[in-house]
Amino acid sequence: MKRLSLLFLLACLVLTAGAFELGPNQYLLGNSTSDSYDNYGSVPYTGDILVGSIIYQDDYKHLRNCRALGIRFCVPEVVEIKWVTLHDSDLEPIKQQKPSKPIEKGWNYVEFDTPQKLDPVGTFISYTYVQTATNFGICNWPDTAPGGLWTYLYNTQANKWMWSNFSNQLGALCIQLVVEADPLPDYNVSITDIVSQPAAVNQRAKGVVYMSSNSSKVINELDYTLTLDGQTSSFHRTLSKPIAAGPNQEFGLEFDYPTPATPGNYTTTLTITGINGETPADAVSKDFDQKVLSRIAPRRTVVEEFTGTGCGYCPRGWVGMEYLKEKYPEQFIGVAVHQYNQNDPMYCARYCNPGFGGAPTCVIDRKQTLDPYYGSTQQGIDVDLRNYASLAPDVDIINLTASYNEDKTKVAIKTDVEFLVDCGKYNIAYVLTADKLSSSSAAWNQANYYGGKSVAEAGVLPHMPDLKKFCAGGEWASKASLVFNDVLIGSSYSSTGTNGAVGFNSKNPAGTIASKSYNVSMPTSKSLLSALDYNEVYAVVLVIDSNKKIANAARIRVTDPEGIGTVLAPTTTSTETFDLQGRTSNAPQRGINIINGKKYIVK
Repeated sequence: MKRLSLLFLLACLVLTAGAFELGPNQYLLGNSTSDSYDNYGSVPYTGDILVGSIIYQDDYKHLRNCRALGIRFCVPEVVEIKWVTLHDSDLEPIKQQKPSKPIEKGWNYVEFDTPQKLDPVGTFISYTYVQTATNFGICNWPDTAPGGLWTYLYNTQANKWMWSNFSNQLGALCIQLVVEADPLPDYNVSITDIVSQPAAVNQRAKGVVYMSSNSSKVINELDYTLTLDGQTSSFHRTLSKPIAAGPNQEFGLEFDYPTPATPGNYTTTLTITGINGETPADAVSKDFDQKVLSRIAPRRTVVEEFTGTGCGYCPRGWVGMEYLKEKYPEQFIGVAVHQYNQNDPMYCARYCNPGFGGAPTCVIDRKQTLDPYYGSTQQGIDVDLRNYASLAPDVDIINLTASYNEDKTKVAIKTDVEFLVDCGKYNIAYVLTADKLSSSSAAWNQANYYGGKSVAEAGVLPHMPDLKKFCAGGEWASKASLVFNDVLIGSSYSSTGTNGAVGFNSKNPAGTIASKSYNVSMPTSKSLLSALDYNEVYAVVLVIDSNKKIANAARIRVTDPEGIGTVLAPTTTSTETFDLQGRTSNAPQRGINIINGKKYIVK
């Protein structure tokens, strides 16, 4: 065989065969029970080709005395099939079987001459076909599936033949395992997971219980109880969509129930007490944690972005952050950390690394690192923001104030933090950001690698079209002279990432309020200060839990000291010039001056 990497020659085709007839207590296991497929292909060398897929033990662990009867697979045309193979969890062959009848286009079934036991840890199934220079022998679904699509290829880096997974690129192989088992019980339901949202005292908690049915009968009704803080509530539900008979029928059920009058973290128990009016033979019960808060507070989600004017792909980060700022002003707090290149006029060394990758990347609430334009789903960063902003926080930041000192070299930040459930240790960090930063200086121009790309090549999302402006023909294709917002200009962190602010080290009962204050230094860079509008500087407070995740945050505009307006001194001198101590001067001095009876600030 030639030593080449896998290269699918994909074409589109939809072929549907007649439904495969299963006998009593027989089941199909694999990537899909559909008899259609969408794509087909081949590999770029000739000879025996092995393709396969994983069958996980979860797919058959509920089937008693499960045995494999044979393997189904789909081919786009008539090809020579050497054999099908049942492997163990280590990919070692358990059983190989040659076809007993000619192969046809579409789905084929090769039955084992004797039923085979399955590896209890998991199994793998494959078929071997002969690749010629022109034929096609592989069918797949484009959507990913747990079993995936694996091909036995020569790996040039490892210098050996090995199984390679192409599921992310090619989806799922059209192959299935036919099994037989002892009859299923009438009803066999298990609880796999329970997800409950935090709720306020004396309200109703909501959640979802995820279940799996391995029953021979259809399920139409469920009875269950929820026990929290010694109180049990009973419920009866008629399912809007009945649960089909058969193994591995996964489904979810939404629920809600009353919360107690005291905040806390409660162990709650959900118990299935009836299925179609019958009591389950075995107890079906699962505990989960229910968080009850003194009240539901708004969450402000922090998006910290690693960026810089020298980063050619950072325009997409600029677009993503601007979109969040415009569309979600109440939920979004941005911190654009310009640390990509030190000649960036907005470069700020005083910050930590919350988990950045290469520029541009962002971190949401210090929980997830992702692309600041496409997000984790490739559908847009806004999808991730909405998900995080929907989570009820354990703390709230209230009574936040921020004001300059007299010469505007520092910002005094004061805040109260309210604990909404019994809480342990929290850290607190303080950040200064600036909006509307821009300059005509060439040093402020944003590097742009999209200027030579079309809109399609750039991957512009329909709901965030401003990336088009950076593409070929756009207004910023050749010169990206931008207005920068949410730019980090100072913080309680040192240049080594050490936080100088003191957090909350003791336990904090629900309902208590603790006060904190900190002075953050303003920047000293002349190029940055020349572009700075002191009316567009903001203080951000981050409350950080023991897992180093942001529990909640708040943002406020920095104001002048009480009684002093944000007015710059006039350019003309005056003989009536005094400092705050009443001393006269020939000309306004740096800081606060009283000129003709009015207070002015000289930078």
